Amino acid sequence: MTQEHRSLEIQGSLTAFFYEEIHEAQGRAGTELSEEIEAYVVHLLADFVRRTGVAGRRSPPLALQFMHASGQTGSARAFALRRVGDRALFISGAVPRSLDRTPVNVRYVRSIGESAYRGIGEQRGPLAVFGELAESFEDVSQVIGEVVDVDGEAPRDLLGLYERYRRHGDPRDAARLVTAGVLLDAEGSDLLQ
Repeated sequence: MTQEHRSLEIQGSLTAFFYEEIHEAQGRAGTELSEEIEAYVVHLLADFVRRTGVAGRRSPPLALQFMHASGQTGSARAFALRRVGDRALFISGAVPRSLDRTPVNVRYVRSIGESAYRGIGEQRGPLAVFGELAESFEDVSQVIGEVVDVDGEAPRDLLGLYERYRRHGDPRDAARLVTAGVLLDAEGSDLLQ
């Protein structure tokens, strides 16, 4: 088996794996993604699995990457904004806990990702999918989170979970709190039932 054939076989199985996982995760998240978004997310996840350093701590700060991308023109701008949006989507969905020791939170990362996708999604044709990604960014992030969620069981540290939710606003944390009997209020007067 040649190296090229082996790479195609692995890629095919990764794609099939993520299609299955995304399909199941949509049910758990109570969200239905369009076929275009579903396909995009499957390929995004497969790509990030193959290139793990792309969203890591050695990458430039997301805000600076966004500013640099916004300053470009033409197809270079669209490509750079796509990279920013993809990275923000991956961080907010797959590794939101990586922000725990940083001055930014999940809401901030989402806003950068939404803005990046919106910057390319204003066009018609094949790039219109990015506008849809911008509009459904939080839902897509939740589905990705369901795919990679390894701590979906009942919380052991309810207070720690609550503090993390207040700090970062991760919808998965909110769902865990509600499941544990905490009624969340937007004004911050949450109640334990």
